[in-house]
Amino acid sequence: NYTAAWNRILNSAPLGRYEVRPISGDFPHDRGGFIISRNGPPGEPGKPRIYRDLSRTREYGGWFMLALDPWMVFRKHQDPEPTRAIIEAPRGPGDGVLLLPGQNPEAVNAWLCQLLQQRPGIFEQDAELWDNTGRMLTQNHRFQDSAMSYTWVQIWPLLLRQETAWLYAPVSQARALTPYRMGLLDATRFPEPEDWNQYGMQADILWACPTGTEKQKKKNAALDKWLRDPRTQTLIANTIEWIPAHPLGVAYNTITWEAQLAWQRSSFIWQGVDNASDS
Repeated sequence: NYTAAWNRILNSAPLGRYEVRPISGDFPHDRGGFIISRNGPPGEPGKPRIYRDLSRTREYGGWFMLALDPWMVFRKHQDPEPTRAIIEAPRGPGDGVLLLPGQNPEAVNAWLCQLLQQRPGIFEQDAELWDNTGRMLTQNHRFQDSAMSYTWVQIWPLLLRQETAWLYAPVSQARALTPYRMGLLDATRFPEPEDWNQYGMQADILWACPTGTEKQKKKNAALDKWLRDPRTQTLIANTIEWIPAHPLGVAYNTITWEAQLAWQRSSFIWQGVDNASDS
């Protein structure tokens, strides 16, 4: 529940007391404040949302970023980094295994978006191809046996076993592990085709949008400045177990540092078709 998390965050603000209210529908225009949401700027329904140059501007359509939850490819330290050949080729004996928590729709959708990204930030538009690729996703033995029956809870122990394995997952999933287990892992961005000259990454984003009259926005200028501060964004990221959006935000550990580097070097950010809703 993000209300409790935000009350903890705001209690540390040296700016007086603020009220957190879950809302549904449009924010009342006569109220000054900030909408904090994982939905953010509106996008086209049923398609990935693309944000160009977001690592540089950290703003889009009147919203600004607070934190993000990037998807990375996780592996044990001793395992090799994933290559595009590993991603695309059917699995053979001794090749290692790609892991998929197929019971989670977001994990399946994340793979579909990567496989159906035609060029950097350009995704296949054919709805039938998306459906067919989804049905055939686990048919060429790319993933572990019975991949569609696994959950996130079940998939992490598979990654930590002796067999070479890779798991495409959001950073928040790794941060939910014990410090010891997380310390066994390394993270790499998803490998793109060799002929691409730029790359992006998938991430869920926590946005903030100032609302109200210009007078009300001026009144909340100190809170606006506080929300944009790298120390505040580090606090937010550590409270919800994401990474800070600000480039001067402090990494929690090596995994989040690697994710921050990938985020800061990304030409664009995209969110999958099935975005997580606020809770």
